[in-house]
Amino acid sequence: MWRCPLCQHPLSQPHPSQQQRSWECPNRHTFDEAKSGYLHLLPVQQKKSKHPGDDKTMVNARRRFHDAKGYAPLMAALVEQIKQQVNTNRPVHLYDAGCGEGSYLGFIANALTGEGYNVEAAGSDIAKHAVDIAAKRYKACRFAVASSVKLPLEDASQHVVLQVFAPGNDAEYQRIIASGGLLITVDPAANHLWAIKQAIYDNPRQHDVQFNDKPGFAKLASERISFTVALEQPDIRQALLEMTPYYWRLPKDKADATFAGINSVEADFAVHIWQRSER
Repeated sequence: MWRCPLCQHPLSQPHPSQQQRSWECPNRHTFDEAKSGYLHLLPVQQKKSKHPGDDKTMVNARRRFHDAKGYAPLMAALVEQIKQQVNTNRPVHLYDAGCGEGSYLGFIANALTGEGYNVEAAGSDIAKHAVDIAAKRYKACRFAVASSVKLPLEDASQHVVLQVFAPGNDAEYQRIIASGGLLITVDPAANHLWAIKQAIYDNPRQHDVQFNDKPGFAKLASERISFTVALEQPDIRQALLEMTPYYWRLPKDKADATFAGINSVEADFAVHIWQRSER
């Protein structure tokens, strides 16, 4: 499944050694698994900073918020969409491009497995800390630190690819998704976290969600998913705030005071499902 980020040849299955497990391509580029089980497939030349991706505070906040099931209705809706489009009579290679700390991939893979699907799940993210904590929790999934615009996957190797609040590359999706496979994108819709935006901005603007055609794909379905997230518990409210950019626009004391009275907020998402055309 994995391919070398340096020469794009397939990486071999890991082989045991005395201290670590290594993956290798035919050109003998070698990549060692971290103790938590992920592969680091982000070459230095693909980094744009010393620590790319979301920082530890935002990643940890997402983990706390998802542990509290803050976006569970969205995750459940994604499972139902996949069940409508994919049969149980063949293995499903599921990939999360921009997986963060792994909550979406872990939830969906577990739910599909419980419904009788034979799921092989994997994900990647550019943030090393996020991938590390994902690999520690979701042992049935494979993870890699990698760029979302240069995915470390073999051609036509995936059946369902998720892009949830993450940057993506349509050309890469064309390359890695097998004929008839699905691309599922999730983006904020017009009213997402509106109460929080109203608390910050004098003239808040709704999200403008625009979707262009994707070469090599046909759109199968679109769905608007909206629900209220209860924020009476301070720890859940704090986790949601810290995982968004809005909280960090203000000094901490002012941010805490500004958001203290927000006891609920609307979650509003636009979900689109695309099918890979025949190659």
